[in-house]
Amino acid sequence: MYRRALTWLLRQTVKLDVYINRIYPSDWNPLYYTGGLAHFFLFLLVLSGILLFFYYVASLDGAYASIRYLSEEVPYGFLLRGLHRYAADGFIVAVLLHLFRNWFTDRYLFARDGPWISGMFLLILGGFVGVNGYQLVWDQRAQAVTEIFVAILGAVPLAGATLVRLFLGSEGISAAMLPRILFLHVGVASFLYVLLWWHYVRLRHPKIWPPATWVLLLLGLLVLLSALPGTRPTAGVPAQPGVRVTAYPLDVFFLLPFWLASYLPPGVVGAGLAGLLLLGYLIPYLKREDESRMGPRHAGVAQVIDGNCTGCELCYYDCPYDAIVMVPSPHPGLTKAAASRKLLAVVIDSRCVECGICVGACPFQALELPRFLEADLMRRIAELVRARAPA
Repeated sequence: MYRRALTWLLRQTVKLDVYINRIYPSDWNPLYYTGGLAHFFLFLLVLSGILLFFYYVASLDGAYASIRYLSEEVPYGFLLRGLHRYAADGFIVAVLLHLFRNWFTDRYLFARDGPWISGMFLLILGGFVGVNGYQLVWDQRAQAVTEIFVAILGAVPLAGATLVRLFLGSEGISAAMLPRILFLHVGVASFLYVLLWWHYVRLRHPKIWPPATWVLLLLGLLVLLSALPGTRPTAGVPAQPGVRVTAYPLDVFFLLPFWLASYLPPGVVGAGLAGLLLLGYLIPYLKREDESRMGPRHAGVAQVIDGNCTGCELCYYDCPYDAIVMVPSPHPGLTKAAASRKLLAVVIDSRCVECGICVGACPFQALELPRFLEADLMRRIAELVRARAPA
């Protein structure tokens, strides 16, 4: 059932790719740049966040007033706040698209589990930073979110009371709370770049930035959303601790669990979130499809055909996963082109994801995927061409 669902989703993903490529040139297909789009939104978040930091006052009396002053008195302050607000939504949307696309296309198997795990951390901590951002405004929505968050923390077995005290700085809401939330907001956001290093460290040519066309379009959209009266972020009503908040605007990208907590016990919501996240981490290690049924998707670790390798380094530069290294050749190759080589390609098994890019990069037939030989592929292509040729 699980594999059937993934296979269906894989086919729909490919169909969507084909459909988008009919509208845009393939170089502009936004689904090819979901990681780069997330990076673009994160860059906007950091840049706008630094500027917001100069105006924010992390105290129960000053937080709401500073946000209102920024929005209403500072020239273009509303634009700065709107960019920060909508870039956060854009970041989560791009990360989710990136995650689902890689999940549906099996790009978490074999040596790709590292980027998957680091991506899960980026998603979780990005969501946590977003929730902190709403709390820092300290309006009625921030108050309601904080109360529910504290209730979820308090429901953690054994450590609940300690976690609540660490978060609030006392038994209840106090002057120590907002500085702690600000520290979590800025500190965890900075840590995202460490996770990005982990996410990219195995990739030789990561697409960390989308095409300029999409940058300009998205920047224009964010400016429009930040400036229009109907979508411009507002400060809401100031928080009043002790007074029950009955309704507040919902941001589905960050606050959906808090909306669920209006209908379910906080402990159930917390346990559900923890279970969902644990499932996300386990996806690369769940029961995999039988290798015999995977076909070209499990073609085996690339093998270097020693006698044909000329040491040209084309495979080394083309491998996107840094899985090929060049070492001094201990002996000459067997072919005429390889007879005077100085270097020899070596595949690092633990890094190879069996993609076959190195096979296509090598003009000397010095690399093969053992379960999907180039000769077999060429024979199958020739058979298909003959079968479709007019009689």
